[in-house]
Amino acid sequence: MKQNFIFVVILLVSLSMVNAIPYYQLDKKATTFGPCPEGSLPILAVTLQPDPPVPGQNCTVTATGTIDSGINPGATLVAVALDGAQNVIGSLASVDICSSGVICPTTTLSATTTFLVDASLPATYTISIAVMNENKAFVGCSYGAITG
Repeated sequence: MKQNFIFVVILLVSLSMVNAIPYYQLDKKATTFGPCPEGSLPILAVTLQPDPPVPGQNCTVTATGTIDSGINPGATLVAVALDGAQNVIGSLASVDICSSGVICPTTTLSATTTFLVDASLPATYTISIAVMNENKAFVGCSYGAITG
């Protein structure tokens, strides 16, 4: 009888703890970045912190990859928010890669930037992280869908 009582108490405590955890913390999904639809550009490996971005708060983006055509002085890392029709709905960040700690010229990219996520962005949108060369031509890109 005593063992049954202990089992029931442990079971009830466990169920109470599981119910106390907010659901949104269990439903977090990391943003998966893939190739951009613009063509055969090199895909960048992108991480976001926090992931997914929180509107009205800072988000840190780290982009890494190999750009075969090279990264020269004047190259920029650009982050924009796009709607479902691929229209730009917010410019999130634009940073000069070579002045942010990367020694140029190089073919290896490892750049980090922090930006404020616009609080007016919709719950579902796409983030495009792109590298533009000194002539403003895209040389690397990744898309990631943010779902709220």
